[in-house]
Amino acid sequence: MFKCIEVKGVLVTRWMLAGVLLAASGGVWAQGRLTDGMHAGAEMPEQAGSMRQSQGGSHGTAVLAYWYGANYHTPFVVDETTGKTADIARNSVEFTHSAQWGLLSNFTDVTVSQSSMAEPAASGGTGATEIYAILRPGVSLNAATRSSAFRAGPVRDVVFETGANLETKNSFYAPAERTLYIGPKVVFAVPRGFVNVGLHYRKEWNHEGVLGKAENYDANLNVEPAWLLPFAVGKAHLAYSGFAEYNTAKGRDSFGTETKPEFLLRSSISVDVGSLMLGRSHDGSERGILVLA
Repeated sequence: MFKCIEVKGVLVTRWMLAGVLLAASGGVWAQGRLTDGMHAGAEMPEQAGSMRQSQGGSHGTAVLAYWYGANYHTPFVVDETTGKTADIARNSVEFTHSAQWGLLSNFTDVTVSQSSMAEPAASGGTGATEIYAILRPGVSLNAATRSSAFRAGPVRDVVFETGANLETKNSFYAPAERTLYIGPKVVFAVPRGFVNVGLHYRKEWNHEGVLGKAENYDANLNVEPAWLLPFAVGKAHLAYSGFAEYNTAKGRDSFGTETKPEFLLRSSISVDVGSLMLGRSHDGSERGILVLA
């Protein structure tokens, strides 16, 4: 069986309505279109944040995004009038930074989310606030060995990653995820954009607020594909991007129940509205991008 996993403190069960996303980057959007700088197998880690780039030398991308969703679901949060899972409105601000320095790469994503009163803070008076951070430093094995030993067929490179997911949230359930990730990421050669698949050893510690217990899960396997694929429709320059997460079962939870495999898929289509609507020719310093889905 599959179920959604709680990523950024939210069970994503429907598409989110996204706000305007502003990106400050080097060479990601240029001359009104995605450049070939986002070329085959960008060696940036996975999830959350659409703009990633990788080539030889030093490169970096920073994205600031605002997200709004009206029907988030989280465990043990119910509508008191119906007894059913509550629909939670949530505003989120997300900062994503990815960079590469020679053989080293790093991906950092920090999201601050504010829930509506459907998910109150433990102290009451306001909705719960959550901070969720994703860290994925890595080393290119081709660059480290100064060879093309890890380039073959559709594979452009293999990156060895270590990293963590860190969470704090002031809700009654009080999740406090601390998860370790270690393993290779396969970087595929694509004409433009990137397609990566991470294969990680995963070890999670968390907090369960109903029983007030610390959780120490069994180690498990994580499969983490991510992609960004530019395309054009007439004069409109777009990109389809996203990530997925699959985690194998991780032993028993704090209630003694066997966990099940977890799956999450999140994707979006971004449009370069600067060139499409304003007729601007971008120089690589500032972008206006609208996320459609």
